Amino acid sequence: MGALRIQDVRVSTVNRVITEIRDQVGRGAASHAKVVLSGIFGLAVRHDALDKNPVREIEGLGKKKRKKERLVNARTIGAVLALFHASEKAARWDLVDMVDVLSGLGCRIGELLALNWDSSVDFDAGTIRFHGTVIRVTGRGLFVQDHTKSRAGMRTIRPPAWVMDILKRRHAETESPWVFPSATGTLRDPDNTRARIRQVVAGTAFEGLHPHDFRHYVAGVLDDAGLTAREIADYLGHERISTTQEDYMERGVVGEDAGLALAERPRTGPANIEG
Repeated sequence: MGALRIQDVRVSTVNRVITEIRDQVGRGAASHAKVVLSGIFGLAVRHDALDKNPVREIEGLGKKKRKKERLVNARTIGAVLALFHASEKAARWDLVDMVDVLSGLGCRIGELLALNWDSSVDFDAGTIRFHGTVIRVTGRGLFVQDHTKSRAGMRTIRPPAWVMDILKRRHAETESPWVFPSATGTLRDPDNTRARIRQVVAGTAFEGLHPHDFRHYVAGVLDDAGLTAREIADYLGHERISTTQEDYMERGVVGEDAGLALAERPRTGPANIEG
């Protein structure tokens, strides 16, 4: 698209590009590209560079594919956690507490690794404040970006008491300023952490497990508990309720009801899993 003049772009051109993005990358990327292109050509129309916006004439993206059952759900959570609790690799790489906490927070992995003891965790209030995310920048290395994926991600939640109990134990045992540090006590790399998780579940019924699966699990628990889409979005840090409703349900506030819904800690144990 970047090699074309505005006047040379046709409806068929845009349609082909959006379709290719959908087929090669996914519906989400295609939808985002469609919005961006529509904005670009809308600006061109307003400045009389074009008579009409070609993006508005393209065909739809097609029906969404039926979602597969998530690897982590109410039926499988016990087996998932048991797998990590029994794994020597998970213990060596400090993943056991991490997956336990993810099953109660439902946060993004970068948000979790950005938590520190001084400004993120308030044991007296029983709250956790998400205020950034860990990213890697070429030439600079790992650092905590001072904002999350969206404004709604900058939130304070009240998680279930058992999550805070895990954090209290970790706080008493560590000298690192980070809640989930690297082996040397420094910031932990999200990409390396995802890779370690994949190694633990490789060859099991949960092969392909991603930290984000716990995010979907938490959304499902809260949905089953009767929380509204807004309450779930606030707990997860979603900017738009539609994201919660469309992608997670089968804003900077303390989530009282969410913590209560997750109050019972998932038990490790076998589940009826095929694989």
